[in-house]
Amino acid sequence: MRKIKSNKKTSQPKIYSETKKLDISKLENEFYRADLILHKLHHSGPSYEGKVFLNNPSVSHETPSEPQHGYVGSFFVFGHGGCLGNIGHCDILRPRSRFNMIPNQLIPETISLNITNRLREVGKSNKEFTISIVPELASGSETVCQEDADLYNVIKLDRISIETYDKDQ
Repeated sequence: MRKIKSNKKTSQPKIYSETKKLDISKLENEFYRADLILHKLHHSGPSYEGKVFLNNPSVSHETPSEPQHGYVGSFFVFGHGGCLGNIGHCDILRPRSRFNMIPNQLIPETISLNITNRLREVGKSNKEFTISIVPELASGSETVCQEDADLYNVIKLDRISIETYDKDQ
């Protein structure tokens, strides 16, 4: 029997949530577009869909993916399912030489999601809001992932930022 790291209380992966402060009224110009940027998102674990919600701190795995519930969109991660090699095999190393053009397949990604309309709506009456990401594991993750794959703490990233753009850009 395989031992997969998970939360004993639930079989659902952990929801990522972060509070951000942004006073839209203090932006110099009305922004044309706003993107949510996920910096250095790790993809060494299972494959999943990340459903993103704005200003819905009570979001759950059962929350419908609809705008009235704060849903702004999804991103998809094609995970590696854990490490298949010996100890150190999946470590992210610098290139062995300046001529080595083969990138390491586990270098974290940067993902961007357009949140313009919802951010404008939320920003009219709030200077602080939550960003929640609900991970939905790909079908069969329990069987295709390696024993060391963490199916509970799926979302691992360095930070989240919001970038706004003027019409001229």
